[in-house]
Amino acid sequence: MALLDPVTVEITVPRDPEAAFIAFTENFNEWWPRASHTISREECTGIKMHPGLGGEIIETARGRTPLTWGKIEIWLPGEQVAFTWHPGWDAGDYTRVSVSFDQNAFGHCVIKLVHWEWENLGEIATAVRDGYITGWQQVFGDVFATYLRDAKK
Repeated sequence: MALLDPVTVEITVPRDPEAAFIAFTENFNEWWPRASHTISREECTGIKMHPGLGGEIIETARGRTPLTWGKIEIWLPGEQVAFTWHPGWDAGDYTRVSVSFDQNAFGHCVIKLVHWEWENLGEIATAVRDGYITGWQQVFGDVFATYLRDAKK
């Protein structure tokens, strides 16, 4: 299988990198669209990104065993977080996501999400990647960006 291009979404918001990093990681449960983008949908009671190297991203739901979505591989507060990504999949069928936080010359934060290693998914890699092109634009490019713009400084 040929290597598939990463899915990349970039946003620029009037926040500093440290605040944006905290919003993405510590406040993951506040901005993530649980009703539409979780395994358990309306039964979802929370999604938590446990901080630090080796921390896990876990979905909890009423009457269900917690589901691990991924594991943190890079934790650089205010700069970058990277993790494996396998929501609802076997942990061995993971992809990777990296989110970087940089300040531009105007004092705004440029946040770039890159999702790659689709080949780990085998025959379904192209279809899954294609779904994430619009999925990340909606979840990260629209929902998370709006959360940051609306959040109190």
